[in-house]
Amino acid sequence: MSSAFCLTVRFLDPVPSFHGKGDGEEPEWPPSPLRLFQALVAAAAARWRESQFAAYARPAFKWLEIRTPTVVASSIQAERNGYRMYVPNNAGDLVTSAWARGNIDAKFSSLNVEKDVRPTRLVGGDCVHYVWQLAGPQTTEVQGHLATLSSAACSITHLGWGIDMVAANAVVISEEEAAKLVGQRWRPTDDPMAAGYRVPIKGTFDALVSKHESFLNRLGANGFKPVPPLSAFGVLGYHCATDFNARHRPQRPWCAFQILNPETSGNRAFDTPRRCRDVAAWARHATGSVCEGWAFGSTEGFVHGHEENGQPLKGELADQRFMYLPLPTINHALNRVESIRRVLIAAPLAFQNRIDWIRRRLPGQDLVSINGEVVSVLNLLSTSDWVLKQYTSESRDWSTVTPVIMPGHDDHDSRKAEAILRKAFVQSGLAQELVDGIEELEWRAVGFRAGLDLAHRYLSPENLKGRKYHVRVRFAHPVRGPLAVGAGRYRGFGLFATEL
Repeated sequence: MSSAFCLTVRFLDPVPSFHGKGDGEEPEWPPSPLRLFQALVAAAAARWRESQFAAYARPAFKWLEIRTPTVVASSIQAERNGYRMYVPNNAGDLVTSAWARGNIDAKFSSLNVEKDVRPTRLVGGDCVHYVWQLAGPQTTEVQGHLATLSSAACSITHLGWGIDMVAANAVVISEEEAAKLVGQRWRPTDDPMAAGYRVPIKGTFDALVSKHESFLNRLGANGFKPVPPLSAFGVLGYHCATDFNARHRPQRPWCAFQILNPETSGNRAFDTPRRCRDVAAWARHATGSVCEGWAFGSTEGFVHGHEENGQPLKGELADQRFMYLPLPTINHALNRVESIRRVLIAAPLAFQNRIDWIRRRLPGQDLVSINGEVVSVLNLLSTSDWVLKQYTSESRDWSTVTPVIMPGHDDHDSRKAEAILRKAFVQSGLAQELVDGIEELEWRAVGFRAGLDLAHRYLSPENLKGRKYHVRVRFAHPVRGPLAVGAGRYRGFGLFATEL
């Protein structure tokens, strides 16, 4: 059975906070694996002196430095409000020189300099867990390393600045226990846009010992010798699904179009409850026409959403398809949902090339009804369009403009309904951590916006007969659209817009 080595750091301040900084003097959260490694080495050096340190600690740290942990950290406040203090600038020789000259009015306080402090306030707890996965049964040697590191962890006194007092412990836990640790999970990633955190690498332990020796010998016969900075470390990307300070937020690639009348003299509007399913079908048909012969294989699955034999997509391919999302107009002045005058087509994260294909070819294409009538023409929509931004921007608060078609039977049981809705959010592509952290979730037949009709009055796409609800949700952290949820999410139903 798989297990994990978990080192837990608990901040002791009554109002837990962390003052450590990363590159560019920006507040760092969570504390980097390298920062923990340095604190652990310092604790071991204080616990075991000289020969004991080399005998007990060195083999364990050489084993640990080449392993990368997952970090489970408390959530933090969205805004870091700092404060200013005044500290001596290490120019006390100027004051003592003034005293020697007889200037008894010289004061150290006159040399204080401003220092702005922006602590990271912890709001979701007071702990950070560093979790290293252990594969299979552990050898006697590894068990010895873990015992040494566990003892060293008990001697950690601070993490970050000297005022960031902590207590720590380390134990081996099961994989199930590791999954239950409370907090935001930061996992290593190869994504070049992910936030980079310093991590130990092979040679980091020896480099720390060498740096400490340089510090002890910085004063000698030849005067002061500066201590060189630590150079043996790496920078690794970490991604957290709920991190609101992430440098990169994954967003489905998409393109959007105006729906013009056949003469292209103005917009064509379609009633949302009665025609949402039709506009989605027309957009799918037009997309299929321009994708015939494209370089990405068959269009049956990705464009039309079914296998070549007409059966629904299953397994890993079930979500590898275009979403056709008619966009009801949101009247900014009246805060009211109105007719459909735009349509957005989205693809899964890894398929930007297919969105690029249709963006170049769909402008000027006709939307044709089932009886062959040309009902409108597509025109590329500017990404600065205000209505479009209500569907593609980032927000914590969202509500539906078309009802969610439930992908399961709730039996009029509110607990079942909530479970189905949460599962639907995960099926739409949101991380489980984001869904678990939902702060408010409401559903009902009546819309949450002016201009919406009762949920059951929206004509569903064929073969989708589930119960329909209007839904409003507040996430703990911002989510970026487009966001469509439920059984009809590929055909315009369960579409959310940001709350104004």
